[in-house]
Amino acid sequence: MPDLLLELLSEEIPARMQADAAAHLKKAVTDALVAKGCLYEGARTVVTPRRIALSVHGLPAASPDVREERKGPRVGAPEAAIQGFLKSAGLASIDEATIQSDPKKGDSYVAVVNRPGRPTPDVIAEIVPEIIRAFPWPKSMRWGAASVSTASLRWVRPLQSILCTFGPETEEPAVIPFSVDGIASGDATRGHRFMAPATFRVRRMDDYLTKLEAAFVVADPEERKRRILADARNLCFAQGFELVEDEGLANEVSSGRSC
Repeated sequence: MPDLLLELLSEEIPARMQADAAAHLKKAVTDALVAKGCLYEGARTVVTPRRIALSVHGLPAASPDVREERKGPRVGAPEAAIQGFLKSAGLASIDEATIQSDPKKGDSYVAVVNRPGRPTPDVIAEIVPEIIRAFPWPKSMRWGAASVSTASLRWVRPLQSILCTFGPETEEPAVIPFSVDGIASGDATRGHRFMAPATFRVRRMDDYLTKLEAAFVVADPEERKRRILADARNLCFAQGFELVEDEGLANEVSSGRSC
C-alpha cells in the first residue's frame, strides 16, 4: 500500500517547540486523512532543529465511494423547505428523492447521495497546505517580500522547502504537487547546513533517514539523544568520572543539534 512522506524544512526551530510541533503535524495530517476516508496503518514523525518530517504508511490509493442518505422535509411541506432540501442534496427535482414512511412522523423525503472516492494524492494536496497555514506555533513570523501582506504564511522561522511524496514500496513515489506562498512541493531535501548543504532526492522514510545520516543529520531525536549520552558517558569514563544524567538537559541538547 502507498506511503506518504512529508518534510517541512526551515530555519532553526526553538528546542522547546520541536516535540509539540512534530506531534501536532502527525495528529493534524492523520486526522484530516481519516476524515476524508483515507485510513492508514501507521505514522511516524522525526524532528531536528531545522525540519519536521512525517511518514504515513499503509494508505489507500483512493478514498472509498460513500453512499449517504440525507433526510428531508415531510411530504407536503412548504415549497421553500423542499427547495432548500433539493439544493443541499444536489437534486434537480423532488422526483429524484425517495419517500420514507414513519408510523409516528408520517412520510418524508430522503435523498440518496453517492459521492465517488478521490485519489489520495488529491486529498493530500488539499489538506497539507491548509495544515501548514493553520499551524499553531507558540510564536511565528512572516518574512520576505510577501510579509507586507497579513494574509501571507506565518511559520516559526522562514520555511525553505516542502518535500511531499506518495507511492507504494514497489514503485518510484511521485511528488504530490502543491504550493504554499510560492514554495512548491518536491522530492528533495538538504543535509547539515555546513557539512552537507547540497540538495538530494529521497523516496520514503527509510531512504530519507539513511541519506540524511550520510549528510550528517540524525533525524530521530531519540537516537540523537542516545548517541549524545553515550559519548558523554565515554568521555566521563575516560577521565575516571561518572556522568550525572539530567533528562531535561539531554533533551535540550539533542534538540539543539542535528548530529
